[in-house]
Amino acid sequence: MVSLYDNDIIFPEYVRFLKNKDNVIVINGSSGTWGLIDTPMLDKVNYCINNKISPISYITGLEDESDRQQLIDIFRTLIEEAMLKRSADKEFDIDIKRVEFKMTNKCNLKCLHCAASSDIGKPDLLSTEQMKAILDKIFDLNIEGLLLTGGEPLIRKDIIELLQYARKSFIGEINILTNGTFIDKEMALLLKKYANNISISVDGYDKESADFVRGKGVYSKIMSAIDNLKEAGFGKENIILTMTSTSQNFDHTEDFQSMCGKLDVTGGVRQFTAAGRGLENIGSIGIKDYLAYNPKSTEELETIRESLKCKLFCSGGITKLSIDEGGNLYPCLFLESEEYRFGNILKDDLKELLKSEVYHEFIRSRIKSSMLDTTDKCKDCDVRYFCSDSCAGMDLTYFKNEDIREERCRQMKPYLTKVVWDE
Repeated sequence: MVSLYDNDIIFPEYVRFLKNKDNVIVINGSSGTWGLIDTPMLDKVNYCINNKISPISYITGLEDESDRQQLIDIFRTLIEEAMLKRSADKEFDIDIKRVEFKMTNKCNLKCLHCAASSDIGKPDLLSTEQMKAILDKIFDLNIEGLLLTGGEPLIRKDIIELLQYARKSFIGEINILTNGTFIDKEMALLLKKYANNISISVDGYDKESADFVRGKGVYSKIMSAIDNLKEAGFGKENIILTMTSTSQNFDHTEDFQSMCGKLDVTGGVRQFTAAGRGLENIGSIGIKDYLAYNPKSTEELETIRESLKCKLFCSGGITKLSIDEGGNLYPCLFLESEEYRFGNILKDDLKELLKSEVYHEFIRSRIKSSMLDTTDKCKDCDVRYFCSDSCAGMDLTYFKNEDIREERCRQMKPYLTKVVWDE
């Protein structure tokens, strides 16, 4: 660990700064922690860094006792919050523990918000043997968790054969993300044999709201699927219902959690991704950010300020990766674009690829950078990093679309300026 006696320390690349008048906010974009430092004190920290002077040597040379104590406290906090490191220390290690495998982009539903634009007419691109070859390469990474998704993964005719194959080769967690419409009693029993957790997208808090997004009659099928999963032996923690937050259900998060409580399942709320069919239908489902809120008292403002995180960077490509229905490799599901594709698992030696300097540079330039620093109307904003998301895929949908960017700014900037700078 870095100490006050080290004379070659630097700010890691994931540390970011925001300046307002004579104050600077220092942010650990990896953990989300942040704090305020006045400019003269930050200048002293930078003097030690730029001149390769150990903090303790510099501090003992200061005449003012209060300055010495304040600077000791600042350095200790920066070290404790991992905002300083030795220049020789690594920024990150590639250690893939989780893989998201999009088995197909075919789906029997046509949900309004689907970022993948999944559809019943989409073909399965890979054969059963190719799918097994991909699973072999995945498990060769010694991962801990596998997420099977789509489209609708259970629509594949060979899904049971593939689940059997996966479970025979892999002792870690197998999680399935599904729309729930194929989970009859027989399927539920098979899933209990081969999967650990079943996550079902309901996208509503009652029949009307769920059917609005997912289609008429889907809510009833999901309720039946939950009953079948419970009867097969899945517990509360293994059945997860999710709702994507849109303008229709934004104010009903508590209703959604109440519904999950009554059903005795685990509930989770996801952010809306303005891509694919979601972008096409943004006029009907809208976008409303959960931070668009005005504190009503000084005490409430302080509580929000203390709980606010500023996590800028995700684990995509570092501890997890994603594979699409054609075997193409991406850092995560939300970065499924040519800009972020770094190979194909059926064609490339995955282990060698992940070790390569080319791949490490890909992570540094694509995942460990913030597009807000180069986005017009954002790059000079003094709350921009708090507006950002830890998911680079989410940031793409937020800041590459001018209409969405302007709407989020209208909702969030007054709030964030009040919380962060108390203005």
